[in-house]
Amino acid sequence: MKKWTIGLGTALAAGVLAAGMAVSAGAAPASGGGIGQEKAEQIAADHAGVKEDDILYIFSELDYEDGRKVYEVEFYTKDYREYDYEISAADGAVISCDYDAETSFWRNIPERDRTVQITEEKAQEIALNHAGKKEEDVRILRTKLDYDDGMAVYEVEFFAGENEEYDYEISAWTGEIISRDYDAESRGERWAKAGAERREAAAGTAALTAEEAKAAALKDAGLKESQVEGLRVHQDWDDGRVVYEGKFYYHELEYEFEVDGNTGRLIDWDVESIYD
Repeated sequence: MKKWTIGLGTALAAGVLAAGMAVSAGAAPASGGGIGQEKAEQIAADHAGVKEDDILYIFSELDYEDGRKVYEVEFYTKDYREYDYEISAADGAVISCDYDAETSFWRNIPERDRTVQITEEKAQEIALNHAGKKEEDVRILRTKLDYDDGMAVYEVEFFAGENEEYDYEISAWTGEIISRDYDAESRGERWAKAGAERREAAAGTAALTAEEAKAAALKDAGLKESQVEGLRVHQDWDDGRVVYEGKFYYHELEYEFEVDGNTGRLIDWDVESIYD
């Protein structure tokens, strides 16, 4: 699978995608008997039903999700449809995928077409057919009519198997799938896992106290506790380690941080305006 290194945002802004800017890069080799980066990209493209020649830009990297190796694969087609995949590095299973056609969709649908033309039952049928499921094979099938930037859409959600969750957004005018999301880990399992992590965090031990975690965050921000407002911190569990998560306000900025409970190292740091 080819890797394109052009800057997509720049190309879109300019409205020009020059073929001469495309550069092919080698794929990372498989490690530890895994599938390898190039295979992960191929699995994602095949699952999406997209041919290699139709891919404008593709990027992938090896990452860790809940202690397991995964390939995160992101690619765009020549008509600016966006796909994001999470592929198991061990066996190539599709863990999650996300699709968005809005870039081209909004451009091609005129204002007068933003009306309801298909039924709720038809929207469900489109979503189920795309997922390769029959209505009797799924549970908790929900569909509702909504509006997104003035466009009438059906939001279809259902569960299948033991841990598959599907979410679709379908144009109520044309029946086109505007966006879709698939996750091989059900919401119930995620809630159960989050609860287990919270219980584990409560029982866990940390070398640092909450006060020391506060001090580490303030030092990194170059501020004193007397200068900030709403400073609070709590202990949690993240990827098998005890951490402190907290936030505070300074002037018109909101600071959020995550500190390793044993080393005092800032793991995550985010600053944004309180008006965002």
